[in-house]
Amino acid sequence: MTMATRLQSCLAQHQSRYDMLPHSLSMTTREAARRAGIPPQKMAKPVILDDFQGHWLMAVVPASRQVDLQKVHKLTRRHWRLARESDIGERFDDCELGAIPAVGSAFGLETLLDQSLTEQPDVYFESGDHTELVHMSGDQYLELMPEAQRGRFSE
Repeated sequence: MTMATRLQSCLAQHQSRYDMLPHSLSMTTREAARRAGIPPQKMAKPVILDDFQGHWLMAVVPASRQVDLQKVHKLTRRHWRLARESDIGERFDDCELGAIPAVGSAFGLETLLDQSLTEQPDVYFESGDHTELVHMSGDQYLELMPEAQRGRFSE
């Protein structure tokens, strides 16, 4: 599989400057960072959340961190749980399971960005498959999701 179609469209629409970084097959975001030789704090990891009422949120944290659902609740004033894997597959049908790009706007999702990630000069994220990463400047990455809420919600 190549880059997710919706991600490709989003990058083209924003006239983003990026490059692709191939790596050996990996099944987790943290492993992809390790195999590509990049620090995990520069790797954007999407965590898909569900509010029990059918609304979804993409919470994006560095691969070195985990989402704290209590902090997400405080920021959004809504209760969230991890989305079920069976539901995720349908929503991200142009991506391989476990290789979702950390660009919520490309998939029509409300997005919450961890502040620690927004402070990175360079950001990497999955392209939609398990063998390539997208690399761009932190500023370019933030331009992809101007409506994304920012906050500190990882540990």
